Amino acid sequence: MQEVHLLRVIIDSGERQIGLAATDRDRAVEEVLDAIPEGWTVSLIERELSAEQAASLNMKPGEVRQHKLS
Repeated sequence: MQEVHLLRVIIDSGERQIGLAATDRDRAVEEVLDAIPEGWTVSLIERELSAEQAASLNMKPGEVRQHKLS
């Protein structure tokens, strides 16, 4: 089973986004930080995705995605 972690991303304007990282939990923040502009902040969200939710995202190992909140 592949792990996919949820992260809170706050951009320069204060807007909040959700990051997804298909990595080990201890690497998730670092991987998202590498994928976003300098100055943005990232923190892990304690909520975990179920195995079904993670599988439905069809993410490759090491992949990082970002989603704007509406």
